[in-house]
Amino acid sequence: MTDRASPHDKLLFILYLAAMVALGVATHGRERAFGRLTLIPLGFAAMLARGRDPRREAEEQSAFEEAERRRAERRAGAAFDSFADSSPISIEIFSLDGKPLRSNKAAERLLGMIPPPGIPLFDERGLKRAGLLEPQLRRVLAGTRVETPPTWYDQTEIGLPGIPGRKVCFRATVFPILDNEGQVTRIAVMHEDLTELKKLEQEAKENAGRFASAPAVFEAEPPPGTDARDIEFQRRKLEAALRENEERYRSLVESTHGYVIARFSEDGHILAVGPEVETYWGIKRDTIVVDNLAFFSRIHPDDIELVKSTEATARKTGSYPDAYQFRVVNMTTNVTHWLAAHGSVSTYAGKRVFDLLLVDISEARRLEDELHERERNVAAMIASTGDGVFTVDKEWVIKSWSPGAENETRVAAAEAVGKRLWEVYPDLEKSGFGPVYRKTLLDRTPQYYEGFYQDGREKYAGWFAVSVYPSGTGMMALIRNVSLRKRAELAWREADAKLKALLEAPGFGVTIKDHNLRYTLANAGAMKMMGPNAGDSVLGKTDLEIYNAKVSALMASHDRQVMERGQPAELEVALPDGTSANAAWYHISKQPLSGPTGTVVGILDVACDITSRVRAQQELLRRREYLEKLLGEQGQSLRKAQEELTRWTR
Repeated sequence: MTDRASPHDKLLFILYLAAMVALGVATHGRERAFGRLTLIPLGFAAMLARGRDPRREAEEQSAFEEAERRRAERRAGAAFDSFADSSPISIEIFSLDGKPLRSNKAAERLLGMIPPPGIPLFDERGLKRAGLLEPQLRRVLAGTRVETPPTWYDQTEIGLPGIPGRKVCFRATVFPILDNEGQVTRIAVMHEDLTELKKLEQEAKENAGRFASAPAVFEAEPPPGTDARDIEFQRRKLEAALRENEERYRSLVESTHGYVIARFSEDGHILAVGPEVETYWGIKRDTIVVDNLAFFSRIHPDDIELVKSTEATARKTGSYPDAYQFRVVNMTTNVTHWLAAHGSVSTYAGKRVFDLLLVDISEARRLEDELHERERNVAAMIASTGDGVFTVDKEWVIKSWSPGAENETRVAAAEAVGKRLWEVYPDLEKSGFGPVYRKTLLDRTPQYYEGFYQDGREKYAGWFAVSVYPSGTGMMALIRNVSLRKRAELAWREADAKLKALLEAPGFGVTIKDHNLRYTLANAGAMKMMGPNAGDSVLGKTDLEIYNAKVSALMASHDRQVMERGQPAELEVALPDGTSANAAWYHISKQPLSGPTGTVVGILDVACDITSRVRAQQELLRRREYLEKLLGEQGQSLRKAQEELTRWTR
């Protein structure tokens, strides 16, 4: 091991020696086992004479080897645990479910002592304490060794006792501990303390700045009283810091997921690029590193000039603009990705380098385009004469009032725009519209409401339906005047109430037929009128299924007349059978039922029992006929008497 080897490299070498020692112990145990098998006792010859049992011998040998292997594993495990406990470098051992199994003194000094029962590795605090991310931990569980970039850590930030503000810097190396079959059994986390190195690095940077401000003095000779060994020590520290910085940057580039890191030289050559470049460019990373033109070949043709001019400006000014975005087209899938570029210019090893962090913003751009499209649609709606649209800001000031809103509300835009909403409609709260608008502004949720507005001005009174949506920091409302519909609904309710009252009125038979002259409704009076042939229900039946042929033909002729002419009709008929002695006379009024388009869709029959009147009329007619007959007989007798009288007078 050279003097330049880091403590991290030394520890890895020690771990390697410990593993070799454990392997040697296991091998020595197996050699001893085989040695014992070769020293066959004399009594064994007698057993051979009686006959050998190969199966039993194989089982005994296998059991012996298994016992020796387990003893070797226990010795190796004890050696590893002893090494971990006595190691000057922080080492912690965790089970596969993240429970802490072992932590040495160095870990407690560096990271702080964990009170029982410990902090699980998979917990957010455990990940922060180990300097890990969940994707890195998943790689370890898959059997891959992971090395993290340097991390600053304060134990008080996760609730452990310590000195607030006292931070340590460490680099974590996490590797799986495998069994003899290659399966992960435990997780080992080793922390390398970099706190002093980082402090020296900072001092070196400060010294480099002071030396750069006075180069002549620095190059001529060291300051008086400076030991040359100190200068050499500082030089070595600077070299170590540069190597550390390079390793950290390489680890950062290699561990990128969901974004791309790229570093360019002054002349535009790519010095490093992350593996995610293959996701967006569709080109192998090795190809891009070798052929820098491949990087720029997949930039969208409309953005290539922007990229070239921005890169040229960055080399002149030493900085990148904040809003730097461009598109790349994937060579394999031909999918276009929007990338946001965050750039920085720094000096590395005396040369300027240009770093770009490229983040995929395709989804954000899509949402932004949808938002712009929505804003254009809102603008079109505000200018529309058909839609009643108005917008209100968070201070309740009306910002726009569409021509459609003027038609729906009879409020001119000049009367509304620039005023607060309650100045245009003073009775918002009483009418119930105020809480709806307020809920949209406060809760940022869409609302719908229908209500009647009346503030004493008949011109603006009416039924209105409003749909209110959050828009920006304010809201947008779609308003419709639904007074005609509401009046129709009220008329329908009134007609429905009258029909219900008519259905429940005693002495009236009410039925409704559809356009096929089938019954769809019949009240109790109608069921009594139809007689026993009606059964329990007449729904779906025709008159022919209830009455005889003569009555049903009479009813059908009047029904067709109403359907064709759309005019009411009346008739008087004896039901259910005109020839029966128990038949009752009814006066039936047939009214057409019209649909939304004005066409006749059914017939309403209202029947009134007129049996008493008909019978009274029949009795009057009979008596009239009797009187007329009696008068005729009396007149005839009178004529005869007159004739006799005349004859006697002659």
